[in-house]
Amino acid sequence: MKSQYFILVAGLALMAACNSTSKTTAPTSTATAKSETTMAPKQRPSLVNRKWDITEISGQDVRKLRLAITPFLRLTGEAEGFRLSGSDGCNNLMGGYDVGDHGTISFSRVAFTRRACPENGDINAILTKALQQVNHYTLSKDGLSLTLNKGEGNPIIKMELAR
Repeated sequence: MKSQYFILVAGLALMAACNSTSKTTAPTSTATAKSETTMAPKQRPSLVNRKWDITEISGQDVRKLRLAITPFLRLTGEAEGFRLSGSDGCNNLMGGYDVGDHGTISFSRVAFTRRACPENGDINAILTKALQQVNHYTLSKDGLSLTLNKGEGNPIIKMELAR
């Protein structure tokens, strides 16, 4: 009886080993198909959930201004409700935005805090006006620069990915 039990257990173990081996060593139809399934898909650069340092507004290089902090924008994605946040170099800003087809974008309900920053000049007014004019965006292929445009190809706000 013990020998029959041993043979049954040994047979089941052998079948399990053969079944396992055949699954892991079975050749795939092509080497390309295997590499495509194991490689992560190439990620497209994104404009959302990233901090964008503003470098230029309406042709004015803001890096030459002596601001308390570097002006920036941050756009959150759909999960966070398409929210805009940032700073003009002194005051914080917040609002909403909407992205459409073919690189269209619009900002809404943009509001700023109201700290007195006389050393910042009229950067707040310039940024406010620029955001009102924006209706397109261009994201560089490498994802390191973002340009907000009035129409296609007319840059209003230029930004670089914050480091």
